[in-house]
Amino acid sequence: MPRRPLNYLGLFRHGLQALAIALLGGLVLDATADEGARPPVPIIFDTDMESDVDDVGALAMLHALADRGEAEILAVMVCAKNPWSAACANRINTYFGRAQLPVGNLQGPGVDRNSRYARQIADEFPGDLARGDQAANAVSLYRQILAAQPDRSVVILSVGYLTNLRDLLQSRPDDHSELDGNALVRQKVRLWVCMGGQFPEGREANIRWDATASVQVLAEWPTEILFSGWEIGTPVMTGRQLAHLPTTSPVRRAYQLFNNLRPHHSWDQVATLYAVRGLDGGPAADYWSLSPPGRLIVDPDDGRNRWQDDPQGNHRYKRAERPAEPIAEEIDELMMHLPASETLR
Repeated sequence: MPRRPLNYLGLFRHGLQALAIALLGGLVLDATADEGARPPVPIIFDTDMESDVDDVGALAMLHALADRGEAEILAVMVCAKNPWSAACANRINTYFGRAQLPVGNLQGPGVDRNSRYARQIADEFPGDLARGDQAANAVSLYRQILAAQPDRSVVILSVGYLTNLRDLLQSRPDDHSELDGNALVRQKVRLWVCMGGQFPEGREANIRWDATASVQVLAEWPTEILFSGWEIGTPVMTGRQLAHLPTTSPVRRAYQLFNNLRPHHSWDQVATLYAVRGLDGGPAADYWSLSPPGRLIVDPDDGRNRWQDDPQGNHRYKRAERPAEPIAEEIDELMMHLPASETLR
């Protein structure tokens, strides 16, 4: 049978039509992707960076999440008097390519505890901050950063004592804002995620070490507080793979100094995971459920806490809904993140 001649014009038109459909489909997919994309969470990280090493793991996670476009680290605030804590934070920031990230340090009285790693990290790794007393005043830096942010946008993630936040609430108007501390927080802070407390009651370090500050700030804080309690992070053991990080990693070195790279509890990391991926129906939103509203009540004498239900309260706490192991694996993957200049051993 003779072959029919090819209809080149028809093929050409068919090809144009297919190309147009493909391009349109691509545009639709791109639009859908953009529409579903979550903007980075603007975070101020408040840490003691001394007594336990999970502060290091949490800050490493934040850098990983920032590199992936999920978080924007606005500053790191140190709430402890250990002279090397702020320098240690600066070394971690420098390692992850954010040497200029502002670091604030507690001014005035506060908790001063020894650290198994802070001074060694400050001595062994590059950075431009020698000691905490050379860092910015944490309250002044808080006020400067908050004043520059959109209203109700900032997430404060605290994984240490509440001294800085008490001092922020008590701050007066200055060159950065005509508002006092309470009004500035009310205007600019969306949520405070606090690694602190034990639920429904207990005596947890971040709350009890400066119990006076805890009582004051928890009674006066004007926005929602979400507590990630001691019981949430205790079963989540992370750090199994840190020995495979390069020896140039301050994260690896801090865990080596703290416990010789053994798996460790993840109190600060589970708070960090929620602060970034748990908001607005994010990928970690259903890892935990939230309590009904209430208030965390702290005994000023010994720092013990108890939960009090209160429909008018602005406090909630996390309750476990998922097994610990998958959460640990997710945290481990983030803690193994490397800056572009590094490769795994």
